[in-house]
Amino acid sequence: MVDINEDYRGTPIAQSMSAKIQLGLRNTVGKLSNKMRYIDQIAPKLVKGGVVNKCKKLTPFTIKATGIATGHRTIDSFGGILYGAAAVRQDIYIEEGTIYKTRQESTVDVDEIDYLDTSQRLKYYDIINSYTLLEELMEERDKPDLVILDIPLLLERSDVPLESRYSTVKDFKRARDKVKDFWSKYQEEIYPFNPEGTKIVSIGSKRFGAVLLAIADDSLDYIVDQIAPETVELLQKNKENLRKIGLQRMLKGVLGPLKRTAAFQFDGISSRNRFEPKELRDLGLMGYHFKAGIRTNHLLVELIGGVDNWDKEAIDDLTDQLISLMIYDQPGTIPLPLWYATHGLKPLKKRPGILEFYKRQAKELLRNNDLEEQWLEGENVFDDNEGLDI
Repeated sequence: MVDINEDYRGTPIAQSMSAKIQLGLRNTVGKLSNKMRYIDQIAPKLVKGGVVNKCKKLTPFTIKATGIATGHRTIDSFGGILYGAAAVRQDIYIEEGTIYKTRQESTVDVDEIDYLDTSQRLKYYDIINSYTLLEELMEERDKPDLVILDIPLLLERSDVPLESRYSTVKDFKRARDKVKDFWSKYQEEIYPFNPEGTKIVSIGSKRFGAVLLAIADDSLDYIVDQIAPETVELLQKNKENLRKIGLQRMLKGVLGPLKRTAAFQFDGISSRNRFEPKELRDLGLMGYHFKAGIRTNHLLVELIGGVDNWDKEAIDDLTDQLISLMIYDQPGTIPLPLWYATHGLKPLKKRPGILEFYKRQAKELLRNNDLEEQWLEGENVFDDNEGLDI
């Protein structure tokens, strides 16, 4: 039996935290200092060896660009979820540095779903909405030079749901078929498959450090930029150190303002990168990161095509355009057309807003028994293909 002093009051968490900080602070600072010194030592060699490339801001600048932003919001209701999903397209015309904001288009989907796989299904709805606006854009006579999206251009293998999730599988197939039909129909009108075609890119922030591993694994056949042999050897020797430091910390330390990483083909550097729909895998998917200013975030660019379709000059030109569309050097800054489109989603995210109104109207309809009266009159309130077998 352990003797317990009645005067002992234990150790409060504030006291434990204070002791831990005092004892561990020097060790933490030492580890961080070693990592930062290593980054400072290796960064110039990576820049010189082609892992990082310089870009520039175009002045004066003339371009017709479009941003397509997506968003969704949910509220709990009727034992499930009411959702609103929307996409906004904003066209911008810049002539010699003067900005003209032109037309805006949008599409909205409001309905109810259950709690199962909610985030996954909402991602499908965002993709469907974006590609709906893309289809309308490609049918116009006067197309933009550049289209910037905030959703992935292709689905990934991880997006494929379990077969037992009937509703999720149904939504996944809708999104997959939407993507497949678009690229099957308009591929020949889009750059790089058409040298005079519209460029379509996606802006995100994932897969940080993939290019460093690709070089270390000697997957140079899937990298557009020329990497110096001594740089390849350097990364191969320091592969374990890179993992210990952290690929994201390493690349952020190397990638400064007005710079981009070497562009690489996702599905080439790793066999695990299996994209959906599978009919489009042969097209390839390129990616790289860039940083526009001192305070702006590091952003990922995704674009359809492979190393046989894109070259260094084309990647440089595209990056120069994206950097030139980021007019403010602030955290969270994104290319101007996409920023305007994101701003256009505010009515969807307003609280209370469209979903609260939708919920009130649904309650009123249920309270008035309007649906029951329609059933008694023999009217099918479901779609023809979704009738109930009783």
